[in-house]
Amino acid sequence: MNPTIILIVLCVALAVHYIGQKQLLASGWKSDDPAPQIKRLMINGSTLLVFAVLALVAARAPFGLFGILLFIEGAVCFAFARKLSKKAKS
Repeated sequence: MNPTIILIVLCVALAVHYIGQKQLLASGWKSDDPAPQIKRLMINGSTLLVFAVLALVAARAPFGLFGILLFIEGAVCFAFARKLSKKAKS
């Protein structure tokens, strides 16, 4: 399969995932106890980081780029979880 097509599909999937994470952040922000949303964001971020490391280890074209994109999305999940945890503490 063409790496360009795979990259486009991955970008679309990550965009959809980002929108879902944004909705999860919003629901956690409205909730009195955002612990379930924080847990889900942390699990999603951890899973993405594991896949990112695996893609970077494979490091043949285009897996390096996939790993970078997955790493960024995983970091976004952790940033959202951190935002919610700060909200829960205050």
